Amino acid sequence: MLRDRYMERARELAERGRYSVAPNPLVGAVVVRDGEVVGEGWHVRAGRDHAETIALQKAGAAARDATMYVTLEPCNYRSNSSGESCTEAIPRSGIRKVVVGHLDPNPKMNGRSIGMLKEAGLEVELLNSPEFERQNEQWFWTQRVGRPFVHLKLAATLDGRIATANGDSKWVTGEEARRKAHLLRAEAGAVLVGVNTVIADDPLLIPRDLPQEPSRVTRVVLDPQLRTPIESHLVQTAGEAAVLIFTNATTDKDRRRKLEASGVEIIATPNSAGRLDLSFILDELGRKGISGVLIEGGGETARGFVRGGLVNKLTIFYAPKLLGSEGIPMIGSLSLEKMADAPRFSVSNVERFGEDVAITLYPSKIKEGYVHRVG
Repeated sequence: MLRDRYMERARELAERGRYSVAPNPLVGAVVVRDGEVVGEGWHVRAGRDHAETIALQKAGAAARDATMYVTLEPCNYRSNSSGESCTEAIPRSGIRKVVVGHLDPNPKMNGRSIGMLKEAGLEVELLNSPEFERQNEQWFWTQRVGRPFVHLKLAATLDGRIATANGDSKWVTGEEARRKAHLLRAEAGAVLVGVNTVIADDPLLIPRDLPQEPSRVTRVVLDPQLRTPIESHLVQTAGEAAVLIFTNATTDKDRRRKLEASGVEIIATPNSAGRLDLSFILDELGRKGISGVLIEGGGETARGFVRGGLVNKLTIFYAPKLLGSEGIPMIGSLSLEKMADAPRFSVSNVERFGEDVAITLYPSKIKEGYVHRVG
């Protein structure tokens, strides 16, 4: 069916923005007239022209009486370089019909844009196909829940260890797997680690060596006692990419001032028994407009999100190595007494990266804070 072929092309175009578009959604558009593609576009990054605008610019006069195929409901707010919304630009171009892959869950759209297009005299066909929701799982989750989509990434040996007993973790996986991890950072738009990881590894947490320039990534640290070193890579590069540190309200005021003077944002966080409130943290990230967060470690940080039922997606990179029981486990204690109480996941995909294997999973039960997306 020709419609399906053009919609698949629009979906492929949308994928080109996967590692640069956060926190915005992936969108692709195709303009077809008399069976010929006359314009294509995809959303590259936040603040740039939308996919529909780009496709119409390329189509030019050929857009008149044509059909537009777009993966997500067009916007109805003025966002492009000409100061028009997509619901204004599409009718003005002479487009006769629009085929939409899925409603946009953003309350500002969510069917309103389709109504505007119809009022302008256009024919609109709405598919609401699950494949377009799956493509934008991060966007759909944050628009519906108000929190970022949580993707937990772990790199472990075959026996589930992330470091030796003395903390050496360079490198668990090979270069190809590490390159994929950089892509996952760019896709999420925010990366979160615990302070122990900052102290042990001094990571930069910025995506590097990617095929296209990613959006600015926000670095997030869970640091109850405010132990993040002033001389760490994160603090020293706070002027290049945002650094947020969540900590207790009673931490050292002088140390806080020094970190803030370096450009770090410090956020006092409710806590219980010395553990920061992860729900508060996700709510705060949502208020800052962050649509996705990649959890990179360590084991205690991963434990908190898993135990709290806050993980939307899990990717484990397994290296063909063994460290033994003295190695540091990839997940801290979940304090489970029964196998029936273990959090369960469903395998969605298995990929090989060099000698390493990556397994992508989703929670197999719908719990508070979970989104179920398999396939």
